[in-house]
Amino acid sequence: MPLTVVIGLTIAAAVPLVVLYVIHRLDLYGMGAFRTVLLCFAWGGAAFALAFGLNNATLHFGLVSYDNFKRFSAPIIEEILKSLILIYLVRRPNFTYFVDGAIYGFASGVGFAIFENYFYIFSNPGNSLGLAAGRVLSTNLMHATGSALVGIALGLARFKMGGARLLWMLGGYALAMPLHVGFNNLVTRDVGSLLLVYAAGVGFGGTGLIAAAMRRGLKEEKGWIEEKLGAADRVTSGEAAVVQHLQKVADLLAPIKQKFGAAKAGEVEKFLTVQARLGILRKTLDKLANDPKMAQAVSAQMEDLRRQMEASRRAVGAYCMLYVRNIFPPDSSPLWGRLESVIQERAAVRPAAGGPNLWAALQDRAAQAGAGAPEEPSTP
Repeated sequence: MPLTVVIGLTIAAAVPLVVLYVIHRLDLYGMGAFRTVLLCFAWGGAAFALAFGLNNATLHFGLVSYDNFKRFSAPIIEEILKSLILIYLVRRPNFTYFVDGAIYGFASGVGFAIFENYFYIFSNPGNSLGLAAGRVLSTNLMHATGSALVGIALGLARFKMGGARLLWMLGGYALAMPLHVGFNNLVTRDVGSLLLVYAAGVGFGGTGLIAAAMRRGLKEEKGWIEEKLGAADRVTSGEAAVVQHLQKVADLLAPIKQKFGAAKAGEVEKFLTVQARLGILRKTLDKLANDPKMAQAVSAQMEDLRRQMEASRRAVGAYCMLYVRNIFPPDSSPLWGRLESVIQERAAVRPAAGGPNLWAALQDRAAQAGAGAPEEPSTP
């Protein structure tokens, strides 16, 4: 195989995958499961194979002219096929919000684009480098943006009922299909630099739009965590305050890494991320009040997360966990005050019922140490 073809194939796969990785990393709370991302990527490849067969059949039986096929039929068929995996996933409990829809849709579009890249490169090996470079900057991002728009719409439709849900779903296609149709119409015409401008605008502008939508969704999810994460899930006020600052995870983990080591810092990050997911799912459960079947599935997922959280808490250890709970002062989050009141009320009852409150004593001791106050001598 010529070296230029090998380089072209590498570019055609590597660049879209790097962009997908960057988009996936924007999911701060890790709600978009990596295995599901891989599933969507694989489906994108399958969707290309299905589209190839269906497009050929459409031409073979003369259902449309070749010109209309390229300009209208192919874009519509491809957008529908890429999104079929999203229609399935939207009824699964791990499809939480439109942030997940954006990631899963982007992955499906990237999978489709890479297989399409390979088809064109093998069909025209003499221009493999030009094809690869041109497609990764235009067509690839257009495919990913189109299916991500559908994924966002499905994520927003998830909490709607009846006609409103259908309208949101159709709205995603109403954005993705014209985007694709417009691109193909320019490709079929000799418009020179206009095609390059449009391609770059769709590719980079669309990717930027998806990233901005994800950041907006993450901001909403952070509000959900603030509202819902608390004592019902055995999350202390100190832990909840730290979870609220997960966007600064590197800063959070730096002192833990220095004091306890990299492995322990990794366990802490896992623990905090599981807590964040739990808060998001608790809000999701509220939004699914009119959908008992989905609510039951989300409840089962929450129970699994609670087990993971307890296992992570044990892995972190009592001493390190005490350090984590006191990273931020009590006034760093409104949630702290609400949960602290509940904890204090329970603490006031426990001594009379069953002896000294060891956890309250540890919290007081940590607060004294943090303020530089001398510790009282311990008694045997």
